[in-house]
Amino acid sequence: MKKVISLLAVLAFFGSMANAELLKNFKYDGKLEVNGYNINNAKDFDSDKSDKYGDVDTRLMLNMGFDLNDDANAVVTIVKDNRQWGTESERINGDATNDEGILNNLYIDQAYLNLKGVVGMDHKVGRQFYGNPGDLVIYYGPKMWPYQITFGDVSAIDAWVGTYNYKDWTVTGIMGKEERVDDHMGKNLSGIDVKTKIDRFNLNAYYYYRVDNSNVDMLGLLGFRANWDCRYVEGLNIGGEYDHNNGSKKQYDLENDKYYHEYKGYAWKVNAEYKRDLAGKLGLKAEYAYLSGEKDGSDVKLYTPIAFDYRPGIISNGFGVSSNYLYSNYGEPDQAPRIGTGMKVFNLGANWTPEKLNKLNIAFDYINSKVAEKIKADDPNISIKDTVGNEYDIVATWNHSDNVSVKGYYAMFKPEKDNVEVDSNNVKHDDMETAFGAAFVVKF
Repeated sequence: MKKVISLLAVLAFFGSMANAELLKNFKYDGKLEVNGYNINNAKDFDSDKSDKYGDVDTRLMLNMGFDLNDDANAVVTIVKDNRQWGTESERINGDATNDEGILNNLYIDQAYLNLKGVVGMDHKVGRQFYGNPGDLVIYYGPKMWPYQITFGDVSAIDAWVGTYNYKDWTVTGIMGKEERVDDHMGKNLSGIDVKTKIDRFNLNAYYYYRVDNSNVDMLGLLGFRANWDCRYVEGLNIGGEYDHNNGSKKQYDLENDKYYHEYKGYAWKVNAEYKRDLAGKLGLKAEYAYLSGEKDGSDVKLYTPIAFDYRPGIISNGFGVSSNYLYSNYGEPDQAPRIGTGMKVFNLGANWTPEKLNKLNIAFDYINSKVAEKIKADDPNISIKDTVGNEYDIVATWNHSDNVSVKGYYAMFKPEKDNVEVDSNNVKHDDMETAFGAAFVVKF
């Protein structure tokens, strides 16, 4: 924070000498998010044990922008997301007894320049968010609903992002550094994203290439998306996506005496949404996603995204299934799975806004989660199923205004009983994990 104040002071000094206006056309916006919740049976699926816990997490985000000249403006985003209600009150500055002062927990997660129309393109240069929440491939930014147990760190990337628009075409390029590792070149990212609209089709093709120089890990990802507003059924939208890995990873294979494995993972997703007026506004959705897994390490067949954020389910991919008795790595190649690798998700949902109570929206979701490749049990008498479990979510959202909303939610996750271990008394605990809470959002 002191560095930011010093920087602004330097800018003010030179700005006054140049007879320029500091923070010209200054604008800001932001939001305060508060999520209170209780979770039960998450650690052991045993309703007889006292393992209920809860917290209230807060996150504050402030976006500030101002013009530097007619062709450039600056954007800075400050985030504070470490606070849980009930903890010791924070001081403005840390001291000997409390070094976690407020100023020590304010993070500048975005700081970039917008350059308009330079060489016929718009440019964003600096630390920034990139992508869309919930994406299978790439997303740098704050985790959005469903929230995790804590809001956690907000990811961003240091990059140049250039955008070129021509009629119905938009071409975006990115070159940046995801992470600096020791004295090596770290993790570098480059990519191109092309979007267009043809009649009722929205088409999107992209390619990203990330190189981890410290581990000799070269990951490529080629993908394509399409969405169609159905001409024959009003209110129906159908979408599809396919992603495929390429590149290689330094990983020693003793059996074949080689060091490099090729990335061969892939993912695909199909979805449909239907909206119509029915005593208000009714929405229906269906979605199926498949993320490849692998049985062994002969090749890297596990689907590997650039920056994963696909998280259907308040519990299974929001708070997380944290029991020691049930675990799937869900696409995390560095974690050993209990059930298998990869991911298969089927999601059915409906939401309704009553005509006479149009600030209220009631939503229901059913999520069935499986692994793409189940493991083989060491004990031949044990049969492992590919199903992780089933989840049921109910969410009621009250949109008081464009700037104030509150969600009340209840979720329950039922694990696959054949994959739940027994305790020392030979008792199998397969009770449901439950979560309920409320999430407030105030925009300003």
